[in-house]
Amino acid sequence: MTVAAEPQGLALPLEILNVALVDDAGGEHIECQMTAAYLVDLHKNGLLSLTGNIRPAHMEGKRLMGKTKIKVNKWTTELLANEAIIGNISVRLDPSKSDHEVWFDDETGQHNLTINSGVLDCAVDSLSRIKAILAAADNPLGSFDLSTRFQVRIWMLDDALAKKVATIYNTRGDKVNDSTAKYAYSETKEQELARRLVNGSEHLGQDNIEVLANSVSASSHKLTAYNTISRAIETSWKGGPVTQADVEAQSSWLISAWDSLVKVRPEYGKLSTPARQTQRKNTIATSAVVIYGLVGAMSKMYTDHVDPELAFKAIAAKEDDFFAWDNPIWMAKGIVTPSGSGTGGYGTRNSFPSRRAAINVLCEAMGLDADDAE
Repeated sequence: MTVAAEPQGLALPLEILNVALVDDAGGEHIECQMTAAYLVDLHKNGLLSLTGNIRPAHMEGKRLMGKTKIKVNKWTTELLANEAIIGNISVRLDPSKSDHEVWFDDETGQHNLTINSGVLDCAVDSLSRIKAILAAADNPLGSFDLSTRFQVRIWMLDDALAKKVATIYNTRGDKVNDSTAKYAYSETKEQELARRLVNGSEHLGQDNIEVLANSVSASSHKLTAYNTISRAIETSWKGGPVTQADVEAQSSWLISAWDSLVKVRPEYGKLSTPARQTQRKNTIATSAVVIYGLVGAMSKMYTDHVDPELAFKAIAAKEDDFFAWDNPIWMAKGIVTPSGSGTGGYGTRNSFPSRRAAINVLCEAMGLDADDAE
């Protein structure tokens, strides 16, 4: 399939050459290839409208915020580096509001699409990716290769069917959870640190870290979910790795620090199922909020050049256990709360303030500078 012709001030009637016909959603639709330059020119000439998307974040006149903004910015950055993974792009042509013709050219042996009236829009999907392409093309850095080719589906749908397809696209099927995704591929240097720590430590690995879900069952022998460790390092690690050498050095330090932790707190290593269940019943040591706290404390050790073996001795397992559920410091700091069941049980709070509080509690216990942990 050849790519749609390079833009030269596109206007109606718009002719898109060498298209393929596909059957989907009970009708016939168009497949073709377009370059980034072609998509930009379509938009600049009013032939590709950034309207119709069902996502609230893309409401007309509304500034991008939250996860959608992060997603668009990430794609833009990757496009500027010419290494983005975009996949297929979807646009929509409403047959009830347009005049178009798919015709066969005997000379070239190709099907072509001519749009005499109407515009393409984003009522089905891909608006985030299209916005990223437009932003990368407009970026003053000028590093985005506008000849980059994209596979484009032109959905021939009226408004009702467009909403149906968009809903199915955005809701059907479960997304891969963060633990699985981050374990499979690390997008940041901090995520790479987490993956190297889990894979490199004899105390962790897939037999002790849950990589297929974002949480572990109370009856599981596993320490925690991979996303807990990864998120803790992403948010609390202050090593600031930039180069691959930084990643290698800092991950090596983390593996060694985890060895020191397990020497005084065996529950951060591998336990049998009964032993893990007993540990969870008696202490909060392996709760997500405490793991965040420990990673934050390790970060202080690393940046302040403190020997983990010495620091961790302050929280060694003993009869009056520092991590016991009834240690009043945890409730005083809002980390442990009554369960609300009326049985006298307790639970942990895993909010951002409680994670920061856990870092401070652990830093103070180990003689680290707690104030700098904020």
